[in-house]
Amino acid sequence: MKVIGLIGPIGSGKDTVSSYISKQYGYKVIVMGDIVREIATELGRTHTRDDLQATQKEVVAKYGIEYFAKRVVEKIKKNNWNKVVINGIRRPEDASIPKEEFGKDLIVALVDALPEIRFQRMKSRSRPGDPHTFEEFQRQEENEKKHFNEEETRKYVDSIIINNDGTYGQLHRNVDAFMKKFGLD
Repeated sequence: MKVIGLIGPIGSGKDTVSSYISKQYGYKVIVMGDIVREIATELGRTHTRDDLQATQKEVVAKYGIEYFAKRVVEKIKKNNWNKVVINGIRRPEDASIPKEEFGKDLIVALVDALPEIRFQRMKSRSRPGDPHTFEEFQRQEENEKKHFNEEETRKYVDSIIINNDGTYGQLHRNVDAFMKKFGLD
């Protein structure tokens, strides 16, 4: 079994990396944020960052902080996936629960890019809830760092940073090098 966990700040390119790994290497992709979005939709909420964070807080208060990670592990096992990317690990539990389940078969990588680049990419994609100003971007990023205990979560990274400051071609080469280094190709 091969499981890749992707951690990264907002706008870093986790979706782009997971999509490339899926297409190039045949991995299934689970986006942790999609679980929160599904629940928010069921509750009649928008998909702004504030509404998604409020939804997540309510679910955590009701079912516990490990809820989302357990759903991810359950989905992987239920579908008997042997090659999967967990996109959007945010909380320490999002990494620790799959790590307990999959052990050495889980490699956690940090996808990152400079803040100015991430902001410009987010402006271009125009996803609901994305910031319109750099100040709003900085506020969202600070809120997420605090809300998700990013510093603790980053301790699960296996010393790998997939740099996304450049072009798609550069990113693809960086991902290919990561995949080869860990025998994930």
